[in-house]
Amino acid sequence: MKENSMKNKPLGFQIWIIITIFIVLITVIVSATTIITINKTSNLDIDIFDKKLFGSLFKLMICIIIISIIAAKMISNTVTEPLRFLERKVRLIANKKWIKNIKLDRKDEIGKLAYSISKMQDNLEKLDKEEEFFLQSLSHELKTPIMVIKNYCQALHDDVYINDSMDDTINVIEEEANALETKIGKLLYVSSLEYVLEKEDNFECIELKEMIEHLTDRICHFNERINIELQLEKCFVMGIEEKLQVAIENILDNCVRYAKTYIKIKTREVRASKYEGFYVEISIINDGDDIPKEVKAHLFNKFYKGLNGNFGLGLYITKKIIEFHKGSVGIENLKGEVIFTIKLPLVE
Repeated sequence: MKENSMKNKPLGFQIWIIITIFIVLITVIVSATTIITINKTSNLDIDIFDKKLFGSLFKLMICIIIISIIAAKMISNTVTEPLRFLERKVRLIANKKWIKNIKLDRKDEIGKLAYSISKMQDNLEKLDKEEEFFLQSLSHELKTPIMVIKNYCQALHDDVYINDSMDDTINVIEEEANALETKIGKLLYVSSLEYVLEKEDNFECIELKEMIEHLTDRICHFNERINIELQLEKCFVMGIEEKLQVAIENILDNCVRYAKTYIKIKTREVRASKYEGFYVEISIINDGDDIPKEVKAHLFNKFYKGLNGNFGLGLYITKKIIEFHKGSVGIENLKGEVIFTIKLPLVE
């Protein structure tokens, strides 16, 4: 019980008590040892119970105890002051009151702790801003289709139809509902993506040629205005097939949306350097309009608002998945074409 009550006291108080007890014990032991040694090695016979001697020793002990208490207090304050400083800062961080700079001019464990707290705050501040932006974007993205669906449902109640056709009105509601379902699906996918990727470790050998052929047939088969040209080599990578399909599918969806007449998909083996080995380069090319420089810089960011005013998640998901597979993804304009390039480590 006493041990638990002691642990509940402030750290400075604990250090103060421990140091005081330690100094007093050392003083008593040294004094007793000195008297015993003098008695044994000299002709003096010191009687510690002599009133005069005992009084002097008692006064000396009181002085030592007082000095030790003051010294212990100073030491405990010196040791715990930076900890109290950090404790105050952590309380502010816990209440999302971000601090510009948390630094202690020291290189010991307490200095390292201050550095770790500073890094933790940076990450928490970043997550807080992302969460705020996520909620704002979520509200904006869901508000429009819900409002359209409600308006057209009200129109049906009032017997007001698009083009005087109930079927046309229902088709609009169905389109908005499908769009809403797609957006919610992507939002849920993004919210769980990082957690899922951290837990995934069941990599398998994937043949890219077959997977890309399957994706293009499924996505582009019914789009008659787009001509698909495939130049695929037989390449293998290690990864999670379902996730890589999502990554490539998001780029294909983007290309189908903006391509004018054709989409080309090429794969080839490329050597990164003498020491890094080979990787697979997947080029997905379309003849859509060039992407402005200011848009390219943010195209793979979460919820980036493009020129059409829509928030994007697909390309952000693609980037996260490709980077999880130790690869990279980028985009460039070249001679009237827009080229998405994915690079993944090759299984030789």
